Amino acid sequence: MQLTEIVLLVALGMVGTLAGRRLQLLRRGGTEVALRVLPARPGRGWHHGVLRYRDRGMYFYRVSSLRPGTDLRVDRRSVTVVGRRPADEGELDLVPAGSTVLHLRSVDVELELALVGGALTAFLAWVESSPPGRSRSRA
Repeated sequence: MQLTEIVLLVALGMVGTLAGRRLQLLRRGGTEVALRVLPARPGRGWHHGVLRYRDRGMYFYRVSSLRPGTDLRVDRRSVTVVGRRPADEGELDLVPAGSTVLHLRSVDVELELALVGGALTAFLAWVESSPPGRSRSRA
């Protein structure tokens, strides 16, 4: 074997390992969402993934990423729902059908989440049941 073939095999092995790890993370559960960080151009910047929310924060894992960990983390104490709206016509191909788009703000980031039905209800319940000492404002 030549050196280039060995390097290629090692690189393919690493990509395969990362892809397997990513699939394992996504299969462990969570809520399917579309997310975009603001500011974004209309109809652009949406990423599909899995959202998990725990006691201290919410964690977003992009479906198309090979990153071994979370792609975005938002602290629970700082998240506020600024507004909500139905998905725009230009977004209907980019977000799940029947989605409600939530505009969220935290200390570090401003973003939009597109959630459907029960996932929306569960997320809002998680935000509203935040730890003591935090504002519970909701649009």
